[in-house]
Amino acid sequence: MTVNSLPFLLFLAGLCLVYYLLCPLRFRWTVLLAASVGFYLLACAASPVYLFLTSVLAWAGGLWLDRLEQAFQAEKAAKGPSPSLTKVYKAKKKRAAAVMIIAILSMLLVLKYGGFFVRIGNSVLALGGLALPVPSFLAPLGISYYTLIAIGYLLDLYKNRFRAQRNYAKLLLFLAYFPQITQGPFSRYQATAPQLYEGHRFDYHNISWGCQRMLWGFFKKLVVADRMQPMVSQIFRDFEQLSSITCLLGCVYMTVWMYADFSAYMDIVAGASELFGVHIEENFRRPFLSKSLAEFWRRWHITLGAWFREYMFYPLALTPTAVRFGKMGRRRFGVRIGKLFPSLFALFFVWSCTGFWHDASWRYIFWGMANGVVIIGAMVLEPQFAAAKGFLHIREDSRWWNAFCIVRTFLLVSILKVFPGPADTRSSLRFILHLFTAVRMPAGWPELLPGLTLGDGVFLAFSLLLIAAVDLIQERRPVRDALARKPLAVRWCCYLFLIAAVLCMGCFQTSLAGGFAYAQY
Repeated sequence: MTVNSLPFLLFLAGLCLVYYLLCPLRFRWTVLLAASVGFYLLACAASPVYLFLTSVLAWAGGLWLDRLEQAFQAEKAAKGPSPSLTKVYKAKKKRAAAVMIIAILSMLLVLKYGGFFVRIGNSVLALGGLALPVPSFLAPLGISYYTLIAIGYLLDLYKNRFRAQRNYAKLLLFLAYFPQITQGPFSRYQATAPQLYEGHRFDYHNISWGCQRMLWGFFKKLVVADRMQPMVSQIFRDFEQLSSITCLLGCVYMTVWMYADFSAYMDIVAGASELFGVHIEENFRRPFLSKSLAEFWRRWHITLGAWFREYMFYPLALTPTAVRFGKMGRRRFGVRIGKLFPSLFALFFVWSCTGFWHDASWRYIFWGMANGVVIIGAMVLEPQFAAAKGFLHIREDSRWWNAFCIVRTFLLVSILKVFPGPADTRSSLRFILHLFTAVRMPAGWPELLPGLTLGDGVFLAFSLLLIAAVDLIQERRPVRDALARKPLAVRWCCYLFLIAAVLCMGCFQTSLAGGFAYAQY
């Protein structure tokens, strides 16, 4: 069952009836738990054991850390504050957190990346004429998401940000909550868990706004993303028969398609969650209005970026290795660059891990490193860029300059799709070579928009302009607030137009895992 399907809508309707009409207020969290477990079993019946094992390890690890903290506080109260006592208990907590995190992370590494590591090992063993069989691993749906959420929970406990959840069923609800289990967002326990455990009363405002957001998500998914997906797939599959111009357009199409697809999922699940009074964290903030690549990634997949920044970037930038790296940079490149070196060291590592998180392949690692290199280059060359803008008398607040930066960033993001767009790493390298060797004019409309009729192209262009207009309005003020102030007739004209567009122009079929592109990560 996917969230862009009729069974999901029936599932939601039934869940609302049970949640609001049949269950007492204090036990409504159990309805969400049963629904979340049932949803996951229907979506991924083959491998629920890993979700339950991860949740058990996170629960046990939380209790372990909590017990150590309480023992430390009790001993400190009995004997008084002591640096040696603090050091002992800090070491114990660090050891406990490391054991549980490694246990949780190992499942992800084996199931999602086991084959990749074996292939690397075979490359080394091949020098001696040896090779290992490559095992066939199947990563369970959502494992990349609930694993990092569980690790974040344990790391926050290690930092004493809250008390451990002693009720296993409640922690399982937090990790398996059905709107976020397959594609995020990466919710923080202190922000989301209290909303899940609190029983919410029926609120027409939540129901109305939740349905509005879901409708907008269905429009973006069924009318735009699913119409673009076959076109994008065909370009990257048959790129060797196409011109370099068409291949570059394919990168642009892929960027737009992924935004329509992924943000549509977030709209649907955020709206579905809103039906029950639970507001999950936002994952997009109009990324195509970004003026730099760094800003783009602060607006795209926001919770993933926040996870890497909180739990990897800052700890790495403060490690002894990063500090020594900074001292070496000061000696060789001056104070300004030297101060940046710890951040540059952490950035490159984090972006490599970001690419690896997306997929166990070199093409995604190259994509991650390429993003890191561009962002690092912008940081290092910032004074030169500022001097060039001053020489050319470019004002930062100029409308034309801002428009140029937005277009430049969008094209840069699109060009970097040369790495993940093709089917595998070898195809990615051939694709890049093809861009420089197939310089010719496209063979007309069918090559520029393969698989689309002229009517489809016109309607797709109109739909994309509508999404862009909504994003521009949303950048200044919430669209739903603005719509709520309109007359009833105007509001229902908007709703009926979107419903008609979905029913008449929607593509009601998909072949991707989970129905959405990011479900495969």
